[in-house]
Amino acid sequence: MPYGAPGDEVTLGPLQTKKSFARGWIQTLHTPSSDRTDPRCPLFFKPGAAVDAVCGGCDWQHLRYAAQKKAKRQLLIETFQRIGRIPKPIVEETLRPEGETGPWRYRNKVQIPFALGPDGRVTAGFYAPASHTVVPLEDCVVQNETSLAIFRAVREWFRVRPVPVYDTKTKSGWLRHLLIRTNQSGQALAALVTGQGPVPNLPEFIAHLTAACPAVISLYQNINTREDNVVLGPQWRQLHGRSYLPEKLLGLKFKLSPGAFFQVHHAMAEKLYATAVRWADPGPEDAVLELYAGIGAMGLLLARKAKFVWGIEESPLAVADAVASSNMNGIENVRFLTGKCETVLARSHFRDQFKNLAAVILDPPRAGCESSVLKAVMKLRPRRIVYVSCDPATLARDARFLSTGGYHLSRCVPVDLFPQTSHIESVSLFEPKNPSAPAS
Repeated sequence: MPYGAPGDEVTLGPLQTKKSFARGWIQTLHTPSSDRTDPRCPLFFKPGAAVDAVCGGCDWQHLRYAAQKKAKRQLLIETFQRIGRIPKPIVEETLRPEGETGPWRYRNKVQIPFALGPDGRVTAGFYAPASHTVVPLEDCVVQNETSLAIFRAVREWFRVRPVPVYDTKTKSGWLRHLLIRTNQSGQALAALVTGQGPVPNLPEFIAHLTAACPAVISLYQNINTREDNVVLGPQWRQLHGRSYLPEKLLGLKFKLSPGAFFQVHHAMAEKLYATAVRWADPGPEDAVLELYAGIGAMGLLLARKAKFVWGIEESPLAVADAVASSNMNGIENVRFLTGKCETVLARSHFRDQFKNLAAVILDPPRAGCESSVLKAVMKLRPRRIVYVSCDPATLARDARFLSTGGYHLSRCVPVDLFPQTSHIESVSLFEPKNPSAPAS
């Protein structure tokens, strides 16, 4: 039941019946759960509301934050039990954000779709749940103020100087999304996601944006001619300022290209990576292998403790950022390899170099790890496997697979990178059931 809470007494609207489940929106809330609270966002779902007028971004603002933390831990436990077949998984208390804003105003990256409003003017916002209907916004309580100021300045520019806005139904139009990324220093990188063709009145647009938002130190155009739901296209054009956004994390400097993956919650990313590094626990004579390395954040942090770190990443752009970041920090005991993890690990001349592994770090996408990757990792027989997950179901599935090669779940901790949402990030440690046993 979307936007429900344990203990609610409700009347549901018409059910949407699927093959394996039915879904109903709350029409009337008769008795609210003790876990409920008033959502801060005026666009958050309220019982009886029209769904196409609701922002589909956050889905847990109606829950007290203590209830959110508890639920994320419990969902991990239940998923390990149900899918991973682990009767009593050790799942620690959820790590939460601290500081002045706590679980609000935390996001350092946002992608905002454009649309035409009922009055024919350019508008922008977030999609309604399970749709491509854009719900216009003025504020977003999980975005930082810098991003919101940039969003408003860009939206107002295109309202005064309208351009063809992309329509998901007709698959036509030029202006599609606005991407904004900010760093801990308050600087920002912005990118217009468009179809083919230059940005009209570009010098005037740059002058307008940088005057309204001096935080913008880099401006790009991303060309996306696809007709599906993928936000970013393959081509980037630098329009103004620096070629990347500088960032710092746990004492290291990082180079962030506009399309690079970087955790959207800086404070909690530091907690997540610090946990992963601590659990990997390499010594000065040990090697570490980081798979799905992205820009190599964990690998570079581990290089301060290990003898050598290998990183494997499919995206050439991410590898370029990782190499640049290693050079910026003067880190020489790390090497990044470009390619799919399953492909690189299958090459014996590379695999033979991964000796005396203290740990393998896994940070896969939501789909989890390919079974061939897990098989290759288990054959390398690291002393520890640290798995950073953004999806409990695929984590539990992979935990079950690792158990076939002699590894068991030692501990897991949820890390709340996405407060006010049901999204669950976690770090898990797997160790050999019998450390002296030969590789399977």
